[in-house]
This record gives sequence, structure tokens and C-alpha cells, in this order.
Amino acid sequence: MSKDPKLQETTSEVEYAFDKVPASARKKMGTILVILTGYCISLSNFVTGATVGFKMPFKDAVLACATGNILLIVVATLLGIISCKTGLTTSVLARKSMGARSSSILSLLLALSAVNWIAVNADTFSNLIKSNFPWWPIPVSITAILVVAVWAQSAIRGVKGLEIVSWLGTPCAVILTVVCAIAIGRSAGGYDAVFTYAPPTDGQISFAAGSTSFVGAWIFGCIVSPDVCRYAKKPTHVAIGAPIAVAIGLFSLEVIGIMTAQATNESGFVAATAALGVGILVFICAIFCVWTTQDNNIYSAGLALQNVLKDTPLEGRVKHAWLAIGIASAAAIFAAVGAVKYLLPVVQALSILLPPIPGMMIAEYYFIKKSKENRPINWVAMISWVIGTVVGKIALNHNFMIPAIISMALTFVCYIILSKLLDEKLNK
Repeated sequence: MSKDPKLQETTSEVEYAFDKVPASARKKMGTILVILTGYCISLSNFVTGATVGFKMPFKDAVLACATGNILLIVVATLLGIISCKTGLTTSVLARKSMGARSSSILSLLLALSAVNWIAVNADTFSNLIKSNFPWWPIPVSITAILVVAVWAQSAIRGVKGLEIVSWLGTPCAVILTVVCAIAIGRSAGGYDAVFTYAPPTDGQISFAAGSTSFVGAWIFGCIVSPDVCRYAKKPTHVAIGAPIAVAIGLFSLEVIGIMTAQATNESGFVAATAALGVGILVFICAIFCVWTTQDNNIYSAGLALQNVLKDTPLEGRVKHAWLAIGIASAAAIFAAVGAVKYLLPVVQALSILLPPIPGMMIAEYYFIKKSKENRPINWVAMISWVIGTVVGKIALNHNFMIPAIISMALTFVCYIILSKLLDEKLNK
């Protein structure tokens, strides 16, 4: 990167959207671990766990959760190591495999995914406020807008803002998990009610659908993990930090969500925690738990939009703060109309559309090693993406194995084979 002070200042303002993060800006392992863990911590983890847990027996739900999280750990770790070595964002890495213009499709999809998750969490958190404080005078829809505005404050300040909030949110997540686990044990049916839980016969979902829901709930977060991991000093920091972050922030919270729904026979997490009598404490911990994730989502969505703007007169150099405000505004509107009711359809769609992307990015970096960032479109990538998405959808419809894994693995293989056979013919 140039040593021109003016250029350095501009690059910093856009959070190194297209430049390698310099050594002077890299973070220690402890900081990377806390930011990654804080990012994984979210109310949507409880919500997804409760939603799936209400529709599956306990053992099946936990196995589906574990299977999905193993895939997420692999994706987050591999992409994180790539970003640590290159110092580049998810969107720039996507340009290398998908081509400059076609990577904008992914960037838009990532931005829309972020808007969805910010809105879902704002909707859930606002209902949590109303449930615990009946006297609250502001409607849920307006409360959701105010909540998103608060989350945007740290996202606007870039990675430094994420770091500060994450140091507060990570301990809160541990407390929240322990408190819910104790409350479940003390509930009327105790753990026996969880272990013997039988879901409603007319609302059960398959193992494929359950595992797909857990993958879909966080595949977006894993794909954008490079936006944080590029600040790591060493690849080993990512290899250690990513699995720990997923285990603490995702798996443990999702399992508690499963158990909470099954112990109370309530599919909604807000109603379930209220039934356990821990609504107020959950609310207090959730303030920072949810903040640590949603500011990350706003942050990554802003970087994704920079990539969309790269080939426009704006040249992807819009101030990060303005993009963060735009993303937060869109999420606030979606939250106001009740985003939670669209949760399962959205996460299942994301679990089919998004897994092919890391498959291509990993294949390009480790096997093909022939960047397509100077090409408008990499047709090999487009074909591989379509194949992976279609086969993943078929697998989901027929309850075949783990659709997200099939989709990602097939795209990975297709990209390597088609790149070697058809790259020169399709991309002249």
C-alpha cells in the first residue's frame, strides 16, 4: 500500500475495502478470538435453536445442530486463514474466483443476508422488551428501529468499535447460557421433559431440513469471517479462534435454544424464556449479546456494498460510515414489519444459495491459483454455482444427507474440474 498519508487516510476511512490490511493494523490473538466469538453470539442462535427444537426430538435436533456447526467451523477456518494470509475482505477474495462484476452478485446477496439477520434480531429483541416490560409505551415496530440505530453506532466506527462491544458481549453470552441451563433443570419437567420431548406430529421437520436450517442461520457469518480474520497476525490465530468462537457463540446457544423450547413446549424463544422465569436476566445479557453480532453484520454488509460500487464512478471509496447507516436503515424497516415470521424460509434459502461460494473461493486459492479479478465474469464460477445450488435444492427437497455440505462439496469439485477443462474456452 502506498505510504502517501492522504491515501492511507482514505483507505482507513473505507476500512481497507480493497487493500491488504497492513501489519500495523493487525490484532493480537485474544482480540481476534473475542471479536469472532462476539460475532457468533446472537439472539438469532437462540431463535433458530428454539424453532428447530420445537419441530424435532432432542437427540435429532442436537445432532442436526452439531452437523451444521462442524461444516461452519470448516468454512470459517479455511476462509479465515486465506484472509489472514492475503489481508483481503470476503468481497475481494470473491473477485478472484468469480470475476469482478459477477462477484457483485455475491456482495448483494451478502448485504441482503445481513439486512435479514439484523432485522430478525431487532424484531426478536424488541418483542423481548415488550414481553418483560408490559408498560413499555413504544410499539414493537418503532422499538426495533431504535434498537438497530444503537447497534449501528459501533459498526460506524469500524473494527475498533466491534472490538469494544465484543469484550462486553462475550461474558454475557456465557452467563446467559449457564442461567438458561439452570432454569431448564429447575423447570416443572426438568431435563427429563427435554430428553423425552415429542414434537407435534403435524409440524415435524426432517434431519436434512434441521441441519440445513442451522447452516443457513450462520453460513453468511462464516462467509464474511475474512472481514475480521484479515486483521489476524498469524493463520494459527484463526485456526484456534474460529472453532472456539463457533463452539461458544453458536453451538452452545443453539442447543440452549433447543432445550428451552422443549422444556416449555414453546416454539418462540421470547415466550419460552418468559415461561422459565428468566426473561429479565435474559434481556439484560441479550443487550450486549445481540449487539456484538449485529454491528459485525452492518460492518460486513458495508464492505460488500463497496465491492458493488467498485466498478461505478464512486469506485468503491464511499465512507464506511455512510454505508453502515444505509444498511442499518434498510434493516430497521424490515424489522418494523416483523422479520422473524420469515426466518425458516429465509435461512433454508440461504443454506442453498451461499455454501457454493466458499467452495469456489477455497478451490481457487488452494488449487487453481489463477485469479479472475481482472475478468468481468468467470463463467466457470457461474456454472459451478448453478450446479451446486440446484443439486443442493434437490437434496433438501428429498431429505438426502446434508444439502449444504453436498452443495459446497459439489461446487468445490466442479470449479476445479471445469477450470482445468473449460477456463480458456469459456473465458476468452
